[in-house]
Amino acid sequence: MKDVIAALRAAKTVLMCLHRQPDGDSIGSTAAIALALRRLGKEVMLVTPDPVPGVYDLVPTYPEYIPWSAVKDRRFDLVALFDCADERRTGAPQDLKRYAPRVLDVDHHATNTRFGDVCFIDPQAAASAEIAARVIEQLGVTIDREIALALYVGLETDTGGFRYAATTPDSHRLAARLLDAGLEPGEISQQLYERQAVSGLRLLGAALQSLRVREDLSLAYIVLSSEDFERSGAVAADAETLGIVDYARRIEGIEVGALLRQEGPHEVKLSLRSKGAVDVSHLAARIGGGGHARAAGATFEGSLEEAEAMLLALVRP
Repeated sequence: MKDVIAALRAAKTVLMCLHRQPDGDSIGSTAAIALALRRLGKEVMLVTPDPVPGVYDLVPTYPEYIPWSAVKDRRFDLVALFDCADERRTGAPQDLKRYAPRVLDVDHHATNTRFGDVCFIDPQAAASAEIAARVIEQLGVTIDREIALALYVGLETDTGGFRYAATTPDSHRLAARLLDAGLEPGEISQQLYERQAVSGLRLLGAALQSLRVREDLSLAYIVLSSEDFERSGAVAADAETLGIVDYARRIEGIEVGALLRQEGPHEVKLSLRSKGAVDVSHLAARIGGGGHARAAGATFEGSLEEAEAMLLALVRP
């Protein structure tokens, strides 16, 4: 952590990156650090490989995220990533060292590839937002309402509303401190979970229609094709914000739930969820992915039918 603080203090200009298909923790922890660094007089640019879902427009930095193409040939003192387990997930068109002489990698995924020059990985943290809060405190920046809001979004979403097994007493203690900064938890939850577009609900309907369950209850999975997205008018981010994969895991007696989401003619995104007996990060790692013991994912190159066959072989009865 001392190296993390030293790297952030030494940098006058910082490029902060979200990961592909950014979620609440990526957005929230990155925003909180960006705000804290600006309180210290530093220049921060925010870049994203994919559009930030509209449900996160409550995060103070929401309007600022730019695509990699807008970064062009700019150089920074530091590239900083929070909640990104693999450099490939940045979607950067060039090696990160092209943008800065040093790369900072702060994360809570046990499968993190430690691609940074400075790394701090804490798999015991329920969200990268928890680590970000520690960083901000050690930088000597007060967690005001704006920073607290960004951190709370990361913490709330990555703990599943404090329902997931990774949630700890520290998670709740941090939440209480953030609420003390003037946040309204009910209002935040409403903005995050109760503003779904009709297109997203249509996608959910297609997802539930596709639900498949193994007879031995070792696996339940959902399949979403490109046509499902076209017919519903939904986008990939809707599948994430709706938590579609969790519907497969919710079935009584099911241990592993999965979602196969077609992203192109020869690319399928696999999301895996477990109730605890199976470490799905190990399963995802077999096909080049990663994540947590109970939530992991990978990208499969091939058709949707080939991806389904792969999944059935990967999760054995």
